[in-house]
Amino acid sequence: MNLNIEAVNQIPQIVEMVKVLSEKIENKVEKRWLNVAETAYYLGYSKDHIHKLKADHFIEGKHYYKKAGRVLFDKLELDKWVTSSQNMMKPKEIANMVLKDLI
Repeated sequence: MNLNIEAVNQIPQIVEMVKVLSEKIENKVEKRWLNVAETAYYLGYSKDHIHKLKADHFIEGKHYYKKAGRVLFDKLELDKWVTSSQNMMKPKEIANMVLKDLI
């Protein structure tokens, strides 16, 4: 069996690199606010589809916020939306029904 001495000598460096990476992972702060491109990537949809979801399913002030000309999506609310029942009515449909009853 041939042992590569060079590789053996690199083991302490590799161990140190693994420690550094492990610390970075533990200390990583997860981003809560996502722009349209990040939301599309996070959910696995196109940016156009995110805009359609914003118009049809998402509620401003809950799923997304408009700040300084930008649209920022709340990752926590997106997670709730993904895991909620698909049989539920669209939030905007519910709002329209309530408004019709009030008028």
